[in-house]
Amino acid sequence: MNSNSNKLLKLNPSFQKEIFTNLISTYNGSINAGKVMGLPASSIRGYRNLYFKMVPKKIIYYMVHLKLIALQELKENTLGSFDKKELHKQAFELVRNKRFAQLKKFKEDIPILKEIIEGNELSFEKWFDSYYKLINFGIRKFNYIKKEKKVIEISYTTHSKNIKKEFIIKFPKKIKLDKEFIYFFGLWCGDRAGGKRFGICNQNNEIIKFTEYFLEKNYQKIEKILYIHKDLPIPKISYDKVYLIDKEIKGWVLSVHSINGILASFFHYVQSYLEYLLSNIKNKNPFFAGLFDAEGNVSLYNKSFRWACSNQKLIEIYSSFLKEEGLYHSYDGHCIISNNLNKFYKDIFPYLRHTNKRNLVELMVKGRGVLQSLHKNILIHIKDFPGSSAKLISISE
Repeated sequence: MNSNSNKLLKLNPSFQKEIFTNLISTYNGSINAGKVMGLPASSIRGYRNLYFKMVPKKIIYYMVHLKLIALQELKENTLGSFDKKELHKQAFELVRNKRFAQLKKFKEDIPILKEIIEGNELSFEKWFDSYYKLINFGIRKFNYIKKEKKVIEISYTTHSKNIKKEFIIKFPKKIKLDKEFIYFFGLWCGDRAGGKRFGICNQNNEIIKFTEYFLEKNYQKIEKILYIHKDLPIPKISYDKVYLIDKEIKGWVLSVHSINGILASFFHYVQSYLEYLLSNIKNKNPFFAGLFDAEGNVSLYNKSFRWACSNQKLIEIYSSFLKEEGLYHSYDGHCIISNNLNKFYKDIFPYLRHTNKRNLVELMVKGRGVLQSLHKNILIHIKDFPGSSAKLISISE
C-alpha cells in the first residue's frame, strides 16, 4: 500500500490557494485540471478556495511530479502531516465524547420519583419529557410526538432487511397509584417480560386475564407469545406466536405484553425507587400479593408462605417492609419466609389472583379447597399405614 494513501498535509493557506490557482490556470480551467489530477472539478475549486483545510499527500506529490511545485517550496509551506484514519478516529472520539456528555446531562435531568408523584398519581408525562431526549436521536429519532388529554402517542420508523416499518405506541399521561397498579407492579417485579416487552410471563389464566386488562387500560396493544418445550403438547390457550424451546427443564409460559420499551424503562425507573414508593403507599398488601402471585409458594409441609428472591438489595427492601407488616420470619437463602398464617390470610390473601395459590392458602389456613394429587397420595398412604413417619411418607411419594 502506498504510504501516502492515508496521509494528509496541512499547508500554508496562501500557498495552498496559490498552487491550485496555478493548477487551474495551467490546464485552462478546473474541469481539465480535474481530469489531469483524477479529481472532480468541484474538489479542485474547493482546495483553491480553502474549503478543505488539508490536502491528500498523494495529490500534492503528483503536483510535484508534474513540476507544478518544487520540493523545497513544499517543505517550507507544510505546517503538518496527519494520518487520515487517525483523524477520523479522533473526530469520532470527539463526537462520541460530546454525545456521552450530552446524554449524561439528559440523564441527570430526569426527575426523581418524588417529583413525578402528584397526589395519588404518577406523572408519566413529567418523566417522559426528560427521558425521550435519551433515545430521540439518530436513526431512532421519532417521526412525531402527540399529546392528547390523557394519552401521549409517538411514531418511530425501523429499518430491517431493506424493510421500512412504522410503529405507533401510546402511553398514559398519568397512572393512578390505586390497588390495581400496586398489585400489577408487584406482579411485574417478579414475572416481567424481558427486553422491550412490557408485560408479564405466567401460566395462570386469572393472571393472564388481569394482565390483558391492565395493559388495555393503559392504551397498550397486546401481543401473546407462547414459549413451550418441544416435547410438550400445546395447551388450549390463545396466543399470537409460539416458540419451541429445547431445555432440560420442561414447561411452558405465556408472555402477555406490548412492544413498548419506553414503558418498560419507566417501570424499571420506578423500581429503582422501590423503597421510597413502598414507604409512601399506605396499603402495601396488594404489592406483596402481586409479588407472591409471581414468585410466591405455599409450603403445606412447613406451614409457611414464601417469596422467592435472590437479589440482595430487593431481599433487604422486601424483608424490611414485611417485618413492619408482621409477615417476616426468616430468609433461608432462597426465599423470604412468613409463618404468620392468619396475618397473611387477612392481609395478603384478599388481593391474590392466582387460582392455584389461593386454593393452597385456603387449604392450609382454613382447611378447605381442592387437594393436589401429591397431597391425596400422602393422605391415602397415612390411611393405609397410620404409623408412618415423615421419612417413610417421603419415600413412598
